[in-house]
Amino acid sequence: MNVKNFVIIGGGIAGLAAIKAIREVNTSSSILWVSDEDRMPYKRTKINKHIATGFSKDEFALTDHHWLMENHIELLYDTAETINTQKHELTFKHRGTLIYNKLIIASGKIPRLLNIDGLPAEKVHQVHTARQVENIIRSTVKSKKYLVIGAGVEGVETAEQLVKLGKEVILVERNSMVLKRFFTPKFANLMKKTIEKAGVHLLLDIKKIAYNESESGESLIWIDGQEHKIDTIISSIGYIPNTKLAKNADIKCNVGIMVNDYLETSAPDVYAAGDAAEHPLGQITGLWHAAEHQGHLAGLNACGKQLKLELKPFRMKTEVFGEYYFSVLPSSNNLTLIEEKVGDIVRDMYFKDDKIEALLMKNDGDRAKDYQQALMEKWSLAKIRKEIPL
Repeated sequence: MNVKNFVIIGGGIAGLAAIKAIREVNTSSSILWVSDEDRMPYKRTKINKHIATGFSKDEFALTDHHWLMENHIELLYDTAETINTQKHELTFKHRGTLIYNKLIIASGKIPRLLNIDGLPAEKVHQVHTARQVENIIRSTVKSKKYLVIGAGVEGVETAEQLVKLGKEVILVERNSMVLKRFFTPKFANLMKKTIEKAGVHLLLDIKKIAYNESESGESLIWIDGQEHKIDTIISSIGYIPNTKLAKNADIKCNVGIMVNDYLETSAPDVYAAGDAAEHPLGQITGLWHAAEHQGHLAGLNACGKQLKLELKPFRMKTEVFGEYYFSVLPSSNNLTLIEEKVGDIVRDMYFKDDKIEALLMKNDGDRAKDYQQALMEKWSLAKIRKEIPL
C-alpha cells in the first residue's frame, strides 16, 4: 500500500502553511496535499470581492505548479472519506487507500444551512467556494434584484459587489447590528450609515423570512410579513467548522475538532489547524492569519517539534463602499477606552495597564500593518501616538 510521510487535508492557507513549515525542517519526506475543489488552492477571502469584475480560474491561487514541483509536493484533487486512526489509513473517494505517518486536518469551515419556510436548497447561492461565486456571477446576466441574507463581513462585501453592477440589493440580518461578531455598536452604526448611503435596502433585527412562488414562477419572499419579488437569493449566515471526517473517525470533536496547545487531536499522529480546530478554552478563530499561524505550528509539530500555540490578536479587515475597517474586539470590559477622530479616520483603542489590548479603526488602511504590530507588541498609548499619529 502507498505510504506518505505527511498528508495535509484542506486546500486553504492553514494547509499551505503546514506544508511550508514541514519543508523548513524536512526537505525530503513525501508530502501529499489534498483539495476537494476543481482548481489550485486559492485565497478564499478574495472571491466574493470580485463578483463585479469576475476572475480567472487560478487568479487567486495560493501557489503554483512550479513551486509544488520544486518542493516535491503532490497535490491531489479528491475527497478524503475515512480515517482509520489505529492503522494510519486514509481512504479517498477516487484514489483508494494509503498509509500516512502524520496527518494534518485543515478542512476549514462549511456554510451554515439556511432554513426558510418553503425555500428549496437549490435556489440558494453561497459565496464559500470559487465555483459558487462563479454561479452568482453568471446569475448577474439576467437577475436584477438580489436578497442577501446575513450582514456579516461576506454579506456586506457581496452586497457592495452587486451594487457595483447596478443591482437592487436587500440585505437582511437577524441581529440588531451589522458585523456583530467584529464590531462594537459604534462601529456597526458607522458601517450601517455607509451601507444605506450606497443604496442598499438594509433590514436589521429580522424575525421571520418565508418563501413562495408566484403563478408565473417568480420568487416571492416575505420579510417580517412584507412581500418582496426577488430574482436571486444569496445566503451568508456564517460558518461552522468542517468536522465530518474527524467525527467519522471518532476523533474528539465539540463544535470544532478538539486540539491541545500543540494542535494535536485525540488521535495519535493527527493534528488539526485553522477554521476546523477548536482550542482548549473553546476558541475557534475563523480568521485568515490565525489559520496561517496554526498551520505553520502544526507542520513544525508534526515534524517532532513541541511548540505551544499562543492565540494572537489577529485582526478582521474589510474594505467596502470606499471605506476601510479594521477590528480586534476587546475580550474584557475592564479596559480603558481611548477614542480618537481626525477627518475620516476613526479609532477606538482599548488599554490595560497602558498596553493596547484591542482596537477598532476606520479609514486608516495604509497603516493597518502598523496597527497589527502595535497589538502584537502591546504598545503604549504614547508609542501609538508617536508611531501612528493622527
